[in-house]
Amino acid sequence: MSKRIKNCEICKLNFDVMYRIQYKNPKTWVFVCKTCLLSVKKDNANYKYGGTWKR
Repeated sequence: MSKRIKNCEICKLNFDVMYRIQYKNPKTWVFVCKTCLLSVKKDNANYKYGGTWKR
């Protein structure tokens, strides 16, 4: 079985746990790491959580 790999939409690094969110217009779902999630979530009216992905 091959490993599933996802890179953070913002910092482009690979993580074992990613968060599916919408944070800007147009509202599209992207995967981000925890550090980037915390930075875009603060005071963002476009932020919407869509689940957690684990490798």
